[in-house]
Amino acid sequence: MDIIKNVLDAEIARLNHSERRDGKPRINGEFFIHHPWLCLAMFAGYIAVGIVMYASPYMGLGWFAGFTAFLLFMAAMLLLEINPVYRYEDIDVLDLRVCYNGEWYFSREISAEAVAQLLASDSVDNQVKSHIQAIIANKGTVDFYDVYDLARQYQPHAQKSQNLQIA
Repeated sequence: MDIIKNVLDAEIARLNHSERRDGKPRINGEFFIHHPWLCLAMFAGYIAVGIVMYASPYMGLGWFAGFTAFLLFMAAMLLLEINPVYRYEDIDVLDLRVCYNGEWYFSREISAEAVAQLLASDSVDNQVKSHIQAIIANKGTVDFYDVYDLARQYQPHAQKSQNLQIA
């Protein structure tokens, strides 16, 4: 079932590339574009708090500078966006990555070209091909987990016993 893994790996690489999923942090400025009045109101609130802090006798310029630094740090952290990288090894793994990535393999569909490649391959078991065609007939699309589960379900007996010995 290496052909199935190769096709899914190629699909995942295509998704990662097309959606710029590289795991690097970026600043997302969409909040400023979509909510300009809210940003203006927050800035007015910042000015009001700054005036109160500066005018009070027990706070001064030092506290105002600390407040400003904290506000800028929190704004930068909240505007950070990270597009996590999808990986074949994450399919059907329930750990902390699910909190971060979500269970993307249930909701992401593989392309029609990948389905055609799987159905045309001689290396793919006929039972897997018939189940893929049944899924397409019932659901209309095939997601990553459908193919992954079928490949795992219909892998040859020798590979299953080898996987059991490794685990």
